[in-house]
Amino acid sequence: MTVTCDEYVSSPMRVEDSQPLAWSAPAISLVIAVYQRPALLELVLASLEVQTFTNFEVVLADDGSGEEVRELVERWVVRTGHRVRHVWQENTGFRKTIICNRAVARARAPYLVFIDGDCILHHRFLERHFLRRRPGQALSGRRVMFDLPLTARLRVEDVTSLYVERPSAWWRHVKSHDRRNGIFLPAAFGLRGGYSTRYGILGSNYSLFRSDFLSVNGYDERIIGRGLEDDNLRRRLLNAGLVVRALSQEAIQYHCHHEHSGFPHDAAAVVRWRETRETHTPHGVTRPPCSGDGH
Repeated sequence: MTVTCDEYVSSPMRVEDSQPLAWSAPAISLVIAVYQRPALLELVLASLEVQTFTNFEVVLADDGSGEEVRELVERWVVRTGHRVRHVWQENTGFRKTIICNRAVARARAPYLVFIDGDCILHHRFLERHFLRRRPGQALSGRRVMFDLPLTARLRVEDVTSLYVERPSAWWRHVKSHDRRNGIFLPAAFGLRGGYSTRYGILGSNYSLFRSDFLSVNGYDERIIGRGLEDDNLRRRLLNAGLVVRALSQEAIQYHCHHEHSGFPHDAAAVVRWRETRETHTPHGVTRPPCSGDGH
């Protein structure tokens, strides 16, 4: 039997559903890129409990976390009754492109919102992404970068009470250029979002129709290691004729502090992936017949 790349998985992967047979189709699939850091993920999950827009499913794109994350998600599902699809792959390094594509392949909604597992959401975050959605466009917001002292003392109650959204709570704990990103000002979309059609995509805060994501075949899985995956996706979306509009100061999120791994790409890779002329990657959600290495 010929094995195609659609059937091929380069490492063990599992999908765990909460009440899959009872689900009705949601309006949004919220794809959360996760790797470890269960304490931060708990804050993110808490922010989902206070969303004004509630017709969504959670799809965890888990790049090899341990049992602590799985147990946290199970407890959260039991406590909230929320629907979650946990897509997990073995930890063999930073492979966000691969696990996010697998998560999208299992998402049920026509509209996709992407965040990271360390970004707390403003209570109107999903509402604003959904309200501004249009076929043929992606929406990209920004984030408020918290420092370590504030991150270390945050508790679930700070999120569910909306305390974390008060500028007085974080003003002294973020850099001056980030403060604007924490001011909820949806009226600005008419100026910024209406005219910026080539805005940069931030992987922790963007959305688009699933059909538009699939039109370019999602993330390019040849990009391994942190960085460039969002730049490459943006370029291919633009090559396909889509626009990217700004949703900053509207779809607000608060990024918890943590250390980052290094940037593993050389100058040639930066140019190759950022300036690609491709539209539909052959190494995305669906793949051609496998070569010897599975790609």
